[in-house]
Amino acid sequence: MRDKILIERRLLEIDNPSKNAAYLSAKLYNQFGIIVDKPMMLSKNNVETVADFYSAKIPEGFYKNPQDLTYFSTDELIIEQLVSYFQIAMNGEKSLDEEVFKRNEVFAKALPNYSAGKEIKLRKYELISKEEADNKLLSIVNDLCKYTRPWSEMELSEFKWLYLNGFYNEQYLLCRDNAISLFLEYKNEYFAKMLDKKDIVKMSLNKFGYQKKLDFSDDDKTIFALAIKNAKDCALSLSQAKRFNAIIRKVGISIPKSDNSKSPYKKALKLLSQKDVIGAAKTLANSGSLLERNLVFLLSRASFEEGREIVNMVKSDNPIVLIQLLLGIINDDYSKSREFKFYFNKRLKSHTETEKEHQFRKSVLSLGIKNFLIDEFNKKIKSYYESKPSLGKIYIADHFKNVALPLNTSAMGQGLDVLPTGSRLKINAEYVRAFCYWYNAFDIDASVAFIKDKDDISYMYWGNYSKMSFGKSALCSGDCRAKDGAEFCDFRIDELKELGYKYAVFTLNGYGSQLDHGEIYCGYQNKNNLDTAAWDPKNIELKINVKGDSRGYVGFALDFENNEIVILNQVLVSNRAVVNSDMIKSIDAYLNRNYVTNFNMYKLLSYRGQIVNNKEEADVIFDDNYIAKDGQTVISSFNIEKLISLLK
Repeated sequence: MRDKILIERRLLEIDNPSKNAAYLSAKLYNQFGIIVDKPMMLSKNNVETVADFYSAKIPEGFYKNPQDLTYFSTDELIIEQLVSYFQIAMNGEKSLDEEVFKRNEVFAKALPNYSAGKEIKLRKYELISKEEADNKLLSIVNDLCKYTRPWSEMELSEFKWLYLNGFYNEQYLLCRDNAISLFLEYKNEYFAKMLDKKDIVKMSLNKFGYQKKLDFSDDDKTIFALAIKNAKDCALSLSQAKRFNAIIRKVGISIPKSDNSKSPYKKALKLLSQKDVIGAAKTLANSGSLLERNLVFLLSRASFEEGREIVNMVKSDNPIVLIQLLLGIINDDYSKSREFKFYFNKRLKSHTETEKEHQFRKSVLSLGIKNFLIDEFNKKIKSYYESKPSLGKIYIADHFKNVALPLNTSAMGQGLDVLPTGSRLKINAEYVRAFCYWYNAFDIDASVAFIKDKDDISYMYWGNYSKMSFGKSALCSGDCRAKDGAEFCDFRIDELKELGYKYAVFTLNGYGSQLDHGEIYCGYQNKNNLDTAAWDPKNIELKINVKGDSRGYVGFALDFENNEIVILNQVLVSNRAVVNSDMIKSIDAYLNRNYVTNFNMYKLLSYRGQIVNNKEEADVIFDDNYIAKDGQTVISSFNIEKLISLLK
């Protein structure tokens, strides 16, 4: 895990330099496109770490080029598919530990020998000492502690390793969901002291749901008793108070019962019933971020002058909340049904407003209030960042203008150069190959949704690949049901654009298993010629480790109009084994280029110091391939935890 944490941030730890360092340096360059800053300090272990991370060894299926399909007729592909599924039906479904299924190639063809691709993606890596590595790991812990939202599965596993290996020094965790996870895992008092009564209620809901009977085991009673003993008091709603009282009865702790007398919602609603909108706003403003969460609700019931006064109450100390509110206001169009998105157990869930909900919608802002909100929030956000301690002279590479803000990372996977959801990467070749592969996961299906407009979507997946609906402009490798397998798709960008398609969305579905089984990866390669090796580590542009308690995942989209890849990287709330339109609805907002244009890392980082045009004279450099000199700090676009810490 130590090597994995470092290499994701383009760091390699110096370990017994090899006599063959020059050879190892050449190997890294030729096979992986990696240039190291201290080539003579390379060790064999460094190269093995890189090979493991880039997956030099991958499932056999990856070397079956999807262009092979052009050598089969449609009828042959259908027969091949039917034979494969007939054998599966005869044998029954197999477990991961039994015989594995592979694609049955009934019609053998003489295939061309594809040479290795000439494409290469250069990346610079830094070799650092053990002491420097330890300092980097301490810095990562500090940054992870500053998250105000739950960690992803990968971030949580990294933090656990760092905690168990002595890099955590009892810093306060700003996100109590993360404190809950660690308290339940390790049962330490210092995590319990970060919780409050609402968190005790949340723990019980996570364990028992909304059932009235709380069937506590003796271990449960011990854990909840420790949490209750250390948790802080807080205002509760009526339902939360009832649940908390039921918990203390079940656990057997003798403390005063809770009620909702301190509930700011209760007070605010009473004031609203008395037409005192300003009083209700003041009540919520004194209770954390409740005013921001209920802002549209209040403003829709206020006069224009009252609205201005309420907006002035909004604090500037949590710019992430302001940015999220602002994005919602900018994208809100009352003439259309709203798309609600929220995160549940580190998965993205969406809901489209029904006609009835839209008809009876009461929280509607006037155009004047919307414009006032946009102006005021922009001022508050800028003022907040300009008031933060200056980073000194800063250099920001232009590509940070296409790096979206890491507003929620809990549903994301990590991997090779993974950017926040909504970020964009230039497609630098005529063709693109999207891929997935897995180990011990059993039958993961890759699918593509081709979008012309909101109501004109076509799909390409295992069930219809034999039809070759897109001709040779889009091809997929077919269905692989192995426990160690691979599927992938090829796109001819110009041809698909000529056919009228605006986007292609690459998705995964766990047909045979959930996406938290085994190891699952997806990504893409820019290709100058599709008739090259199906896998060549040195031309991988992006690789994501997918993990989540779900069957649905959206990886990325191809924006044909702007010739860009849009990073989506979201595990969805889904139990469907095949691709469906709900998956596309959940990421619709990110497809519009305005998402990253309105707010990006370049814009907000520019408030944090004096921008210079020369990297050599900068104190802090935001760039992906620059190696720091003495006294300089380099932060790359894929150092998500560092970017999040700078947004706080």
